[in-house]
Amino acid sequence: MRRAWAEGVGTFIVVFAGCGAAAVGGAALGTIGIALAFGLAFAAAALALCPVSGAHLNPAVTVAAALAGRMRARDVLPYVAAQIAGATAGVGLAVTIARGRPGGAPGVFDALSGGFGRHSPGFYGANAALAAEIGLSAILAFVLLGGADRARPATQHALSAAAGGIGITLVHLVGMPVTGLPAHPARALGAALCAGGVALDQLWVFVLGPLVGGAIAAMALRILFTPERSSEGARATAERAR
Repeated sequence: MRRAWAEGVGTFIVVFAGCGAAAVGGAALGTIGIALAFGLAFAAAALALCPVSGAHLNPAVTVAAALAGRMRARDVLPYVAAQIAGATAGVGLAVTIARGRPGGAPGVFDALSGGFGRHSPGFYGANAALAAEIGLSAILAFVLLGGADRARPATQHALSAAAGGIGITLVHLVGMPVTGLPAHPARALGAALCAGGVALDQLWVFVLGPLVGGAIAAMALRILFTPERSSEGARATAERAR
């Protein structure tokens, strides 16, 4: 339960900071500024929460971790439920602040929920949006989990935070012009629940894509790291036997 709470709090921090930057200062910050806001928020949250939950802060990463054998299957549902709750709260608070100035921020829910076709920032179609969500989620999950896998225990948490922050910045720089909402199904669901309408109709891309991407990352992690870990274990056993 404590680990799930950590995932909820961390996801809230990332989504609130990133969506807050987009909703309040998006015009001034631009794509680079918003991408950095998401990345820095993740790095800060992960530094605090990695020792508790591993700081996935994204259902795609949690799915990848489970499929790669990095966490127990029974922990997946509590993690994902907490991430969805934290993301929904983060979107809601960001929009509440954005609407607090005179004139409010009309359409800000729709802007934060992203989309494809007419609702894509660059008018990209569903196929392009799905491909972006799959590819970017796979990169993010692989970088975050793969970096921590090769680290010594003393540096795992810092490396996970740094890798995750860089990875999230990257996926936003690439994905924001395509869908506005790259590689985070919990944030997508939270924004769609708040916005309703077309956001709910197009939600399938932003849930299916990242989960498929997480599965691809898990496959890559098993292929690249498991044999090495097994061979190291065999060498260590042989050395102890001498």
